[in-house]
Amino acid sequence: MSVFFILSCARSGSTSLARILDGASNGSCATEPMPNLNVETRLAMDGRLDDPARVVRELVVPRVEAGVRAHGTYGEKNVTYGPFIGALHAETGCRFVWLTRDGRDVVTSLVNWHESLFGNVYRECRETGELSPDALSAAMRLPVWMDTSDRARPRPRPGDPLHPHWSSLSRAEMCAYYWAFINELYLDALSALPDGSWMRLDYTTATAADVQRVASFCGLEGLDSSAIQAQLDGKINSLADRSASAGRYPSWRDWDGGRRRSFEAIASGTMERLGYWDEASTRWRPPRYGAWWAAHEGGVTWYEWMYDTRRLMHEECMAWVRGRIAAGDAITSIADLGCGVGVGYAEAFADLRYVGVDLTRNVEWCRANRTAPSHAYLDVDFIGAPLAERCDVVMSSGTMDNVYDVDALLRAMVSSSRRWVYLTAYRGWFPDLDEHRYTWSPEHSCFYTDVSPRRLESTLRESGCTEIVIEPRRTSRSDIPYETRVIARVPS
Repeated sequence: MSVFFILSCARSGSTSLARILDGASNGSCATEPMPNLNVETRLAMDGRLDDPARVVRELVVPRVEAGVRAHGTYGEKNVTYGPFIGALHAETGCRFVWLTRDGRDVVTSLVNWHESLFGNVYRECRETGELSPDALSAAMRLPVWMDTSDRARPRPRPGDPLHPHWSSLSRAEMCAYYWAFINELYLDALSALPDGSWMRLDYTTATAADVQRVASFCGLEGLDSSAIQAQLDGKINSLADRSASAGRYPSWRDWDGGRRRSFEAIASGTMERLGYWDEASTRWRPPRYGAWWAAHEGGVTWYEWMYDTRRLMHEECMAWVRGRIAAGDAITSIADLGCGVGVGYAEAFADLRYVGVDLTRNVEWCRANRTAPSHAYLDVDFIGAPLAERCDVVMSSGTMDNVYDVDALLRAMVSSSRRWVYLTAYRGWFPDLDEHRYTWSPEHSCFYTDVSPRRLESTLRESGCTEIVIEPRRTSRSDIPYETRVIARVPS
């Protein structure tokens, strides 16, 4: 039989792919045909299903055979086939297409799906959420005891570290568990199959060419690339497609530090295993981060204007360095992360070792125009690649507000310093924040972040720092009367 199955966790794009493939000239692809094995999946995950092969033979094979007779090549999509992958392959000789999607996007989509449309994602969650009238109505029409789709989602079993904490988790944390559990289940089961019997497609950034490769793998013909791209652009079965709403739950680019850490605690291992992130320091760097700044032709005049708007903060930094030297602190080298074109600092520290770090365009200008023999300029991502040269003071003035991970920046600065770190945040002073509040700017390809003094101190203490000072500093501006200043001695 010419048979294929599309595997994914919910909200990963499998409905979109199934509808696209269903347009093939020599086959069809069904979307969640019944019975969809919700009950059987629950039994299997609870260890109460003795014969998965019998389930496949009795409930799936008959419709597969009918589909092959009617269409030649037959496929179907369901999100409940994790426990039955081996049996499906043994009974039908099928191929599998495993769709994955960045877990952070899936969590956001699941929570918005719950709040905007159906109200049935982990219904035991104590967090009620902000249900729309449609979601509230749908939940009321489907009592909990009849909701087999929610029952089919995995829950931690006894012995799982999350089992005793499950009832206290937020819905986003439960969705993170679901994404990680199901994709681990798929990968383990698929890895046991013969080579060539399955392929993976990352639907986070899928293109028409990717879908054409899937169609070829499944033996499907007659799909036009331009039509495929139009369907991809149409976001089939997205929240906007179903309800013309974007949903209230924020994109992961706008998660605060707490949401980030709770996701990491549950799903980081799976994110690494699936290749969605590598180094811990760069996990939260979005695609195209910094692209606007790399192309921006600000020039010296623009950076002089930037310097003048925060002159008090810059002069305080320079005075602090000179004060430490006058007090006998052996400071001979300074690294400046986010140096721009060195306005002010290159002159103020002409007698010291000064290492400016910034984007390519600025570094090239500095190398051509800043000629002090003891100065150097580097083009590196100073969070993802901490400096090879450790300096006595590692400073950053007004850059902390725009990085993709404030905690990772602090840790990178500490690891690159021999004595001190010194930072300022230009967006203001936010003493009531428990977590850094990130806001992604697609226009400027960076974050605008309100930093939490509490979280700054916690990260510095975890890094072994002492003599920590985190304080508001008065500015000359009426719109931002105070900035945040951070000073800490790093561990020797």
